[in-house]
Amino acid sequence: METVLVIGATGDQGAAQVAALRSAGYPVAGASRSRENPVLPCGTPTVYLDLLEPGTLPPALAAFDTVFLNLPSASFSDPQTVIDGFENFLAAAQAGDVKRIVFNSSLYVADEPKGFPAHDTRYHIIERLLASTVNATAVCPVIFLENLMRGWALPSLREHRVLSYPHADELPVSWISLADLGRIMICLGEDPAAVGRKVIVGGPEALRGRETAAALSRAWGERIGFESLPVAAFAAKMGELFAGGERSAADRIAADLEAIYRWYNDAEPSPFTVAMDDFQARYRLKLTTVYDWARQNPLLAWRPVL
Repeated sequence: METVLVIGATGDQGAAQVAALRSAGYPVAGASRSRENPVLPCGTPTVYLDLLEPGTLPPALAAFDTVFLNLPSASFSDPQTVIDGFENFLAAAQAGDVKRIVFNSSLYVADEPKGFPAHDTRYHIIERLLASTVNATAVCPVIFLENLMRGWALPSLREHRVLSYPHADELPVSWISLADLGRIMICLGEDPAAVGRKVIVGGPEALRGRETAAALSRAWGERIGFESLPVAAFAAKMGELFAGGERSAADRIAADLEAIYRWYNDAEPSPFTVAMDDFQARYRLKLTTVYDWARQNPLLAWRPVL
């Protein structure tokens, strides 16, 4: 990797990748659909790019040999629109000088379709990407620690000191931080052996709900409990948060999330559990535990975010 463009840099996942790349000394720019006042880390160069406007892609990609690719979730966006944007990008990347693509799927992706729009859209994208003429790697993080800062989890933590999440009591979860995902993507982007691979990644430990709450308690000096939130209640809450008041959209989002979270809880082996010891040893990378992440992110300092 020599020069890196982060597509999706205005989102929290892409912004963390920009920060990781800058920390590692890479020349990096962020893509934005806004020509004015894009929300990017201070000092980060901006490149105008719209995945749904193919004409904007060749000039935007021309200066970069590597792309870190982040795409909207098909749970909250139209799946065909997400795929169309990806296909426009892939065509431009193959026709141009892009030599390396590292795709962040933002969620676990199985080896076959599962019937859930969010998952199957990512599955299709990974199949197309790894079969392309560009050296590519797909990185599939299982679940982000930063989800605890969001509007579906933060109110319960702040107001009731309860980690309320739709995980079964005995489900081991390998929470991963956004910063660690950025560092992992760099490791894989630098490694020729990672080309053509889909890599499932998580944090350094797999904790059940009460164990996660105990780690948060130690870090914050607060007694944090755990509640296994019913999947249907979680899905309905997410539908309300992301639908912008549109009833049909809320119902669609809730139905998709309820189906996928029931699968997360019931599947064997669990999509939320991944062993990272070998990965850490191979890349000499120390990943962040729930306790250490919480020490860096005091509960009362969090801003409410969707």
